[in-house]
Amino acid sequence: MLFQSRQFRQALLLLVDLASVLFAYMLAGLLRFSDRGDWFSSYLYTTTLLIYELIMLIVFMIRTPRQQPLLETGRFQNAVISLTNTILVAALGVGWLFATQTAGLISRYFVGFFYVFEAVLNILMRLLYREMLLRLLGKGAGTIVVMLVTVKADAKNIIRNITGMPSGLIDLSCITILDEDCVGEKIEGIPVVGNRENYLETHRENVYDEVFIRLPYDYEFELKKLIMGFEQMGVTVDLSIGVYNLDASERRIRNFGGYSVIAYSPVQRSVPELFIKRLTDIAGSIVGLIFCLISVIIFGPVIKLTSPGPVFFAQTRVGINGRRFQIYKLRTMVADAEAKKSELMAQNEMNGLMFKMENDPRVTKIGRFLRRTSIDELPQFWNVLKGDMSLVGTRPPTVDEYVQYKAYQMRRLSIRPGITGLWQVSGRSEISDFEDVVRLDLEYIDRWSLLLDLKLILQTVWIVFTGRGAK
Repeated sequence: MLFQSRQFRQALLLLVDLASVLFAYMLAGLLRFSDRGDWFSSYLYTTTLLIYELIMLIVFMIRTPRQQPLLETGRFQNAVISLTNTILVAALGVGWLFATQTAGLISRYFVGFFYVFEAVLNILMRLLYREMLLRLLGKGAGTIVVMLVTVKADAKNIIRNITGMPSGLIDLSCITILDEDCVGEKIEGIPVVGNRENYLETHRENVYDEVFIRLPYDYEFELKKLIMGFEQMGVTVDLSIGVYNLDASERRIRNFGGYSVIAYSPVQRSVPELFIKRLTDIAGSIVGLIFCLISVIIFGPVIKLTSPGPVFFAQTRVGINGRRFQIYKLRTMVADAEAKKSELMAQNEMNGLMFKMENDPRVTKIGRFLRRTSIDELPQFWNVLKGDMSLVGTRPPTVDEYVQYKAYQMRRLSIRPGITGLWQVSGRSEISDFEDVVRLDLEYIDRWSLLLDLKLILQTVWIVFTGRGAK
């Protein structure tokens, strides 16, 4: 779900703050200009509203990253944060009014009413948003799935501390015990899946978004190898001991289950950009599903009549941080294509874990046309709408590919897979080495921006209409 993303929750909080400014502005205008209906359309008041929204955005972007998450603070502390934000907005707003000599043109009563309403509304709207999140989280939405890495003597206390947090943000799914081999046991009902030797292998069979490390200061272990191993796979690491001179891409201090931690992650994303990316995914998937419906009406009967089997093909793929999901396509192969794959492995034209065969005998006649035009991929817009995939991302691997991944290859799954991406627009039919796919996917992760996504979408549209690179 969307609320599984910390960035999405933070983006919604920004919208709450911006909405409080708008509502406060409207209420102040209705109270001050009750006898005038044209005040809001005036250039002066419209410009002032936009400036105050911009000021609130700046205050939010500067202060929020330095604060504890909304759900890990109490109501009183949240009210103090809201009031402090309002005071800053007021101070900067007054400064702007005087600097632009607008103070004498705008009603002082209006400005006073606005600040009062903003303080009250911001506090109330943030509290309501917090309560809404708590209710959703109480139903299991929005949790961060975590593996704990510690020693056996400390495991129980750490589990009790984290699971006792009121927000319910953290779901401890599994444990790695470094000082004893306890694999197969349970501690406080949570399974132990890793030990000192196999901790990096645990991600193959267990889903987790982050790893929380809590070790005694005097415990001897090659911590750099531990952290960099998970970081290389694209898994965020929360370290609850002293600062070490590590070269992870991003390091930041934050609160985690009541502990102060250093979070190591491959790349830190901008919250507004991620929010815009998700909105783009939703809008794009709705448009794509319209084309999908038209295609099913046209080609669905042809698929059924020319080859026994269903219209749609469903296959288990691996998504962000090892999550399995069903990917959907229009069927382009014979119904028992998966069973026949093993017979064709000797003719695989791809070096590495992927399978590709230009003249695959399993592909039907209509299937060749659907593949050449990429029409077969239109049902994937449903995966995008659900949140399993994005419009632009990395290629989602099959399960049999994923279980053979090396650590650095797993980093491909640190973001949502996409319908298109760098490898698709770089001549996918010419790529014959799986390492080239990995290189392009990792390049996309490191270079990601909204502008890059737009560029790749436009390139994909061009390729689809010209037929370049499709097989």
